[in-house]
Amino acid sequence: MRLYICVDDTDDLTKSTSTGKIADLIAREIVKLGGTMDKGITRHQLLLHDDIDYTSHNSSMCMVIDIEGVEVAEMKTAAEKVLRENMAESSDPGLCFCRLDQLKAPETLIAYGKRAQNEVIQKQEAYDLAARLGGTILEEYGGTGCGVIGALAGIGLRLSGCDGVFRGGKGGKYDGQTHTVAKWRELTGIEQFLDFDGNTLPDDTEITVGDQLKTTLVDHKVTLISAKKGNGYRACKKKELYQGDKRVTEWTTACGKFQQDNDMEECYDDTENACYNCLFRRWTADGYRCVAEREATS
Repeated sequence: MRLYICVDDTDDLTKSTSTGKIADLIAREIVKLGGTMDKGITRHQLLLHDDIDYTSHNSSMCMVIDIEGVEVAEMKTAAEKVLRENMAESSDPGLCFCRLDQLKAPETLIAYGKRAQNEVIQKQEAYDLAARLGGTILEEYGGTGCGVIGALAGIGLRLSGCDGVFRGGKGGKYDGQTHTVAKWRELTGIEQFLDFDGNTLPDDTEITVGDQLKTTLVDHKVTLISAKKGNGYRACKKKELYQGDKRVTEWTTACGKFQQDNDMEECYDDTENACYNCLFRRWTADGYRCVAEREATS
């Protein structure tokens, strides 16, 4: 049985936890039950809009598990326990389970996920769609429960095979190393190597990796995207993949209110005291808004 699991909106501004950390814990529990993780946990960016109540990123976390001989109800109970024990008190969590073998209309779910990146969707629409899809359980766990919108959308986006950045890939294990595509494939198991235009890089292409080895999901494959540098290539960092954002260069010097986000996976650069690493930044369609600044003037 192939099971898609997605969680959304489990944190608040205290960042005592994060949706990514909770997804990690859920994955660990499902693996203990006998599941095998397919590729890893992916982060899916949803619409940034003032009519949507999100903490800072509006992104959901999705995983794909292969498992036999275990009831979905048992896995759901394990995931719910993790969620209830770790979610922020003022959060609006949603959790979705989807059995691929029972899913009636995958293309409809994929289309919904893509819409959630471009439109404001109401909670009832998510519930109505989940009921029609088959093999899908969608539930909320407190607050407004609006996390169900993103939890269902994350599954659609992961199912598309062409969306999401994999959680992990930070910490500098390969910092400064240069190898050919063939060698990187051997060292890391990365399945596909592309340039920024989507062209496949030949096996003899040399790629240099810095303190991040962030991979994305492209054509259902774990993919490393690299930018041209001299005679070779440089692996793209998170800030080049996350929103394809040019505005990030404007977020340079942090103010006196700076507090680094507790989840390093949600930071662009672990060493920079800059707005894009700050606990109080809230992403918007036009860049970011400082929550601390807004509260001080309200």
